[in-house]
Amino acid sequence: MHKYFNPLNYLKYVIKKINSYQKNKNEIKINKISFLEKRLKNINNIDELLDFHFNTYSDSNHINKDMFEILLENSKGSSINILETGSAAHGTKSSVLFACYVKIFGGRFDTVDTNPEIKLYYSFLESSNVKFHSEDSLKFINNLEEKYVNSLDIIYLDSFDLDINNPSSSQNHGLNEFLSLDKKLKKGAIVAIDDTPVSYELFGNTQKNEFDYIPGKGRLVLDFLDKNPNLYEILYHNYSVVLKKL
Repeated sequence: MHKYFNPLNYLKYVIKKINSYQKNKNEIKINKISFLEKRLKNINNIDELLDFHFNTYSDSNHINKDMFEILLENSKGSSINILETGSAAHGTKSSVLFACYVKIFGGRFDTVDTNPEIKLYYSFLESSNVKFHSEDSLKFINNLEEKYVNSLDIIYLDSFDLDINNPSSSQNHGLNEFLSLDKKLKKGAIVAIDDTPVSYELFGNTQKNEFDYIPGKGRLVLDFLDKNPNLYEILYHNYSVVLKKL
């Protein structure tokens, strides 16, 4: 306690505690279905949904905001089916965004993650058309019925954390997810893959790239599409990549 004998240090300590309390209090509030349903009633279009989500659950300056705008604006507020691998508890909190979309505009949203705590944390979001699954994403995908996969409008691949110094496991996992879904997807289906930057600098670190390619979750998917250019169109590529099946 001696460090708090200094009034300035004590004031900093009190401010830190107050900020932490306010942050926790706000998180409890926004993660209640009563709060969410009340706010969603006032949302009438995609732009309003995106503004609400990034101002409430994420960050209005998030590097992936443009990507999610493209994903959802492409749907034009229609009823759609969405599959996500790697349920998002941090960053953009895409699971919340997708769940809100189908609650407002209709459709179905399924998200899968190996961490069962995410399903528990977001249990307030679950309903007849919003489901959180706790399972390995590849096993989950391989057990899906072809009819269900063919009904998907948006697929967001974001499982298996990327280690930019040792990216092969994440890259192989991303390719296997993509290939397991690819032939069953309908024409016009949108596939987005996170952590697949167009330049190494977008990782935001100063260390040198040790590879002769830019690592990323979708790196091998892009290599596959280079060899098969008539399968998908690249709609967007920045920190993430968005593909449309032809």
